[in-house]
Amino acid sequence: MDTQLFLKEPNMSNAPENPLLSSGLPQFEKIQPSHAKPAIERLIAQYEAVINEITALEPSALDYDQVVWAEAIADEALSNAWSTIGHLNRVTNTDEWRQAFQDCLPLISSFATERGQNLGLFKAYDHLANRADFEDQSTALQTAIKQQLIEFKLSGIDRPKSTRDQLKEGALRLSELSNQFGNHVMDATDQFQVHFENKEALKGLPEDALMQMAERAKANGKDGYLADLSLPSYRAIVTYADDQDLRERFYEAYATRASADGPQGGQFDNTAIVSEILALRHSMANLLGYDNHAMYRLEKRMANSVEEIEAFLRDLASRASPMAQKQLQALFEFAETHNAELPLKPWDIAYYTEKYREATLGINDERIKPYFEVQAVFKGLFQTAERLFGLTFDRLDHAQVWHKQVSYYEIKDPNGAVCAGLYLDIYARPKKAGGAWMDVCRSRFVKGPHKQLPIAYLTCNFAPPATGQPSLLTHDDVITLFHEFGHCLHHLLTQVDLPAVAGIHGVEWDAVELPSQLFEGWSMATEALNTYAHHYQTQEMLPARELQSLRANRQFQGALSLLRQIQFALTDLALHKQSVKDPIEIARQIETEIAVLPSPSYNRFVMSFSHLFNGGYSAGYYSYLWAERLARDAFELFESNGVFDHQLGKRLADEILSVGGSRPMNESWQAFVGRDATLEPLLRAYGIQEQAA
Repeated sequence: MDTQLFLKEPNMSNAPENPLLSSGLPQFEKIQPSHAKPAIERLIAQYEAVINEITALEPSALDYDQVVWAEAIADEALSNAWSTIGHLNRVTNTDEWRQAFQDCLPLISSFATERGQNLGLFKAYDHLANRADFEDQSTALQTAIKQQLIEFKLSGIDRPKSTRDQLKEGALRLSELSNQFGNHVMDATDQFQVHFENKEALKGLPEDALMQMAERAKANGKDGYLADLSLPSYRAIVTYADDQDLRERFYEAYATRASADGPQGGQFDNTAIVSEILALRHSMANLLGYDNHAMYRLEKRMANSVEEIEAFLRDLASRASPMAQKQLQALFEFAETHNAELPLKPWDIAYYTEKYREATLGINDERIKPYFEVQAVFKGLFQTAERLFGLTFDRLDHAQVWHKQVSYYEIKDPNGAVCAGLYLDIYARPKKAGGAWMDVCRSRFVKGPHKQLPIAYLTCNFAPPATGQPSLLTHDDVITLFHEFGHCLHHLLTQVDLPAVAGIHGVEWDAVELPSQLFEGWSMATEALNTYAHHYQTQEMLPARELQSLRANRQFQGALSLLRQIQFALTDLALHKQSVKDPIEIARQIETEIAVLPSPSYNRFVMSFSHLFNGGYSAGYYSYLWAERLARDAFELFESNGVFDHQLGKRLADEILSVGGSRPMNESWQAFVGRDATLEPLLRAYGIQEQAA
């Protein structure tokens, strides 16, 4: 099988009929939904043939090439095709792509479970782990084999056949349910639409938000303005609309997305799906000998126990809660001076927070957005990577993409050699999943003549440019962009040749957010902002007072923000450490314990909590705060040495980014910093340092 996948256009003279089977960059202009299932069927068959060859060998004939590397070649071919299919399903979610993805999902799930329960394959890996020369192998190879043995255990390799059959059925059903959950959230977001004949009803909204809604109406064959629940639209209304009833209307629709309640009640309902997912996860964990799903997930984490995680979160909550109470009271007092009815309702919070922010910090998103024109921000983003790591980014206009808004960049190392690639898809549009994420297009793979360089997808949902206007970002958007770019760098800078532990693969889930949250620091560093935060019309630099306000804004109502993240993390753990009959009631109990402002009784955020039910973060949402402790500590090191200190950047690349999952993050952290992480930088980041004593 051809695995020489370089960052260049493939030689089409010998290209297979199915473009998903071609080498090189994905041929997005040729790939159709009809190609998906035939490609997956063929690649699974080829993979199964490799497994059969491995399991047919006598133990004495097994070596690392015949097992680990042979499987890696077959696995990477399948992963490449499946990654392309999954990505297209998320960013071009037509009925055809949705069906193609659903047709492939049971094939992938069934194969993965059968492979994980293949006793002969397990014995082959176990044999390699017990060879006399095992410790002489590379760290990456040793780690990959050890992780495979853990995966076999988590698949039930040591369980009776009847149990393994139950686990297989459960895994297949979970993949179906997760896909249904994601589709419901996407449909609920896209299909709630409110048409406004004129902008009088939208009084208070900034001009660029009105222009976006006018463009959306025009695209749907309407005059006036059209708003939905996509983040740019929803955020504009709840933050700026003077009409309280309108804010409440959109708040309720957003808080009840994909549930049995609210304006779309029952139409895209995830209630039964969530209950079934939680029940299946719990029962499957029990079948594997774990008390609950949370304990099962801890097999590959930095944290050692659920109790350790909860103690960490509750300690943070005890530090944040007093200040959060004060911050909420200060907001209420401010709102009262603006004739608001107290106590503020949840749909009033963003509205008065924005006014309070401007009055307190002198900051206004609409006033500073002209300083964050999207192309200028990307220039600053790339310059940051260049100054820290010596990377350069060259746009390739001939690369095939899935939408006209998408661009592709070739990345070169300090010696000018191509080392990676990056796809950018940053604007919101219909039939595209919401939120922001990084995903793997290709993993680094180097073995003899086989060479594949890492490629990442960076996807966001920023407001697209309106007619005659550039796309202008809020500073929150800028932070999001730097965050996802940090994930990309973790994948793209890897020097590990074995895909299973290269880039973000094999990294403990509660450590994977470290590079992303660390890179957020450069979105707020004065020296970095000065390189790109220029007014798109006058080229004036962001005024010092605005820059100062941006840095203060990071801590503005920080305790409230931190407490909200703790609430989500504890809700996640509560849902996954026990058998749950009523997920909404569990969420309500955690809110009563943690939140300082109760939400309405109709709030159903669990039903659209995609991180947990369609995003891999089950019993792992705490990872954001767990890793942020490391990230804030690390960035203070950069602040002390200079945010563009090249030697420190090189050490970050060498000790954390380049090693991927080839060694535990605790070891990588110690190699980078030389000590344990401290909590104080995290508290300072949220403006609650005085609580640390």
